[in-house]
Amino acid sequence: MDVSSSARKVSLSGIITNSIKSSSASNAPRSIIVRKSSNGFGFNVRGQVFEGGQVKAIHGTLYGPLQHVSAVSNRGAAERAGLCVGDKILEVNGVDVEGASHKQVVDLIKHSDDELHLVVIASVGEETHSDIHSGEESSGSSNDYSERRSLAITIPDYSILEVNDEKFYVFNIHIAGRHLCSRRYREFASLHQQLKQEFPDFPFSSLPKKWPFKLSDQQLDARRRGLEQYLDKICSVRVVGDCDLVQEFLSADVYERDSVSIDVEIKIMLPDRSVSVLKIKRFSTADKVYEAIVEKIDLPSESAPYFYLFEILDYTFERKLRPTEYPHQIYVQNCCTANTTCLCLRKFVFSPIVENQILKYPLARDYLYREAIDQLSRSQNSTADQRSALKTFDEIEYIKYAQTFTDIYNTITFPLCPCSSRKDNGYVIVSLNSTRLRLHACSDDGQLEADQIADFEWNTIGRYCIDEQYFIFEYKRSTMKTVKPVKLQSPFGQFMYDCFECILRELQLTNNNKSDE
Repeated sequence: MDVSSSARKVSLSGIITNSIKSSSASNAPRSIIVRKSSNGFGFNVRGQVFEGGQVKAIHGTLYGPLQHVSAVSNRGAAERAGLCVGDKILEVNGVDVEGASHKQVVDLIKHSDDELHLVVIASVGEETHSDIHSGEESSGSSNDYSERRSLAITIPDYSILEVNDEKFYVFNIHIAGRHLCSRRYREFASLHQQLKQEFPDFPFSSLPKKWPFKLSDQQLDARRRGLEQYLDKICSVRVVGDCDLVQEFLSADVYERDSVSIDVEIKIMLPDRSVSVLKIKRFSTADKVYEAIVEKIDLPSESAPYFYLFEILDYTFERKLRPTEYPHQIYVQNCCTANTTCLCLRKFVFSPIVENQILKYPLARDYLYREAIDQLSRSQNSTADQRSALKTFDEIEYIKYAQTFTDIYNTITFPLCPCSSRKDNGYVIVSLNSTRLRLHACSDDGQLEADQIADFEWNTIGRYCIDEQYFIFEYKRSTMKTVKPVKLQSPFGQFMYDCFECILRELQLTNNNKSDE
């Protein structure tokens, strides 16, 4: 997302202080500052689930797919700032969000401080599709329906719910085997009518017939199959599947709970490579999901504090989830990029002394052993004789042997990031374990620079904090008169902070135990 691209389209500056806009002002992008109140920012966002999509014209200017404001709280912060239902979001805190997914825009908003800076443009009913290559607006009857794709979208089952004394069936929509959302038949019918107006020349299939009486199980299953075929057809045609109507239909709003509260299914990979399937509420936090997986696998309560949920980002890096994140959202957003699952259970412990305290619990010991094998297998320093000897070790012997590799074992290495200590904010790769914090200089493509390493002992580290996109820590060596700050610009600042907290807490605990002896 290019920060500068949408700046060319913004002709107004300043803050809109009320929600009444003149017709001339409504045709141009507006800059808005929403100041958070005790009830948050006071608006909901909806839009496409995935990145990319078809270009459209709004007031004669071409834009990529945009998330839009679906609701504004009465007398809330957003309403006071001038945000209106239907406003389409061009920028969030200076970041261009044309073509961004719902999750990307929501994350930018959630990571705002007390002020949220938006650039928005009012929606219009006469928006038309446009060919991105020709740059010319096309009429509503000249859409290209020839571009097809496969999204592996299915409706494998249905559920019966009771809300406000009303019982009804919902059909559970999955993408690539992951529960995306649940919708009632009448929501399908509403979507169908709107799509026929949006694409009058497209040969839509008919929906399963509405039945005024109670449906039998056989009739319900026939309806399920019919809705699945209908959804598969419209999503397989890119121009239809990417339109706002379909994307809204498939998306769940972060700021308010779904009108239909239903259990969803997620898969979590365990350290032994097995996969555990959980049924949770869609908006269960990471803490709630972790409690559920701990109970399901019967992880001893004494060892539970030393494990947590992580997101698998690539082969060498996994990110610890924040306690308030929604694992199901992460799970669904990665449906096209991850294999079995993008969520895993991993240990979150650095000190060998602390780690050894949970070796007496068989399941925890097995998990630590499995992770030790993974960590050492990534190292290219072991010889063939050493690898052969390892095969004779039992679990505890293997773990204690792995602990001797102090520069590898229980070490977390972060993706490269700009660092204030380098000239022109050059890049470094941050790694840390219980013995040291390391910044290794590298090129912008991740190639390490020889002999350009700065190691910090933990007793030299002072204050540390997160400031927007920066993780900042201070240090003072014995040869220094004053403390010096280091700023790391990383999307994983919260994870860095959590690692600092964990390592320093473990070191304090270890020192206290030594002083008591």
